[in-house]
Amino acid sequence: MTDALKQAIGSQVKAARERRRWTQEELAAKIGKTPESVSNIERSVHLPALDTLIDLAAVLDLDIMGMIDAGQSKRRLSKKRLKHEAEIAMIVRDLSDTAVAIAAQQIAALDRVK
Repeated sequence: MTDALKQAIGSQVKAARERRRWTQEELAAKIGKTPESVSNIERSVHLPALDTLIDLAAVLDLDIMGMIDAGQSKRRLSKKRLKHEAEIAMIVRDLSDTAVAIAAQQIAALDRVK
């Protein structure tokens, strides 16, 4: 479970940072950590401490429980899958209510095709 949690958090942090076009150095400065620390989180080497997780969520506008829940999946998800899910979540956060409703319908249609 710890590896899955590290991967889920790392993927979400990286996707949110890249969406903002920040470097690891810029993110590190915003949370008072080293760029190496940010790199280790994004690469799933280390699980961030709770205070770091709170700081990351605050500056990247991420939901802490969502980050943790993503790592609790009953099935093993690939890094590529986690990356795509994190990217989708970041895009959805910026959409209007109408656009989110349309996206939900499109995803539901994809789910019916499987």
